Amino acid sequence: MTFTDNLVIFLATVLAISTTGVMMPGPVTAATIAKGYKSRWAGIHIALGHGAVEFPTIALMALGFSAVLKNKWVAIAIGLAGGTMLVYMGLSMITSREGVVAKLRGPDTKEKSDGRKKRKARSKKGTKDDPFPYHPFVAGVMTTASNPYYFLWWATLGAALTLNALEFGLVILVVFAVLHWSVDLGWDFFIGYAVNRSKRFWDKKVYITVFGICGLIMMVFGIWFIASAVQNLMAW
Repeated sequence: MTFTDNLVIFLATVLAISTTGVMMPGPVTAATIAKGYKSRWAGIHIALGHGAVEFPTIALMALGFSAVLKNKWVAIAIGLAGGTMLVYMGLSMITSREGVVAKLRGPDTKEKSDGRKKRKARSKKGTKDDPFPYHPFVAGVMTTASNPYYFLWWATLGAALTLNALEFGLVILVVFAVLHWSVDLGWDFFIGYAVNRSKRFWDKKVYITVFGICGLIMMVFGIWFIASAVQNLMAW
């Protein structure tokens, strides 16, 4: 499938498709919101993690790997494994959201007076206090690699864009990859920065609710991917 043989139109098409795709709610966006509360630069780190998965994916698409992703058994395996991971991460965020609020909003006066002893006690609780304890870069890698929709997109529309870029040469393939990822970078930075700068208007109840919604988004996508994989398996 070739979109166009005009380079300007092709790059404009890439920009348009990438923009509409990145603005759709999904696991990466949910992770950006969750991590953005703590750091205004979280979106950049998440985009870098996303790119760590995406750039190799584009290279594989250029080598014809899309045929492997279209294999029914591969698609089912990705759906089951990725969906299960998303459900797990989402459930962790929902069930432990009050703990992470206490950790991110800082210790109260009593905890400050207790000093290191309290901080050590909290650190020993591990994921109980932080249901999504991963560094934003790791969160970007995990939410991208565990998202079956991501692989479906690259096996179809993404593969078509990659092959069209190859028709212009390797340099344009690199330009395409950077342009597509730059849209992700800009959007993730905007979301993370906006959340961080507006957090002073959030009380504990609002943040707990937002964090719970982020976890729910991950769970919904995870359940949907698992259900789709099971449906495909039953139809075999």
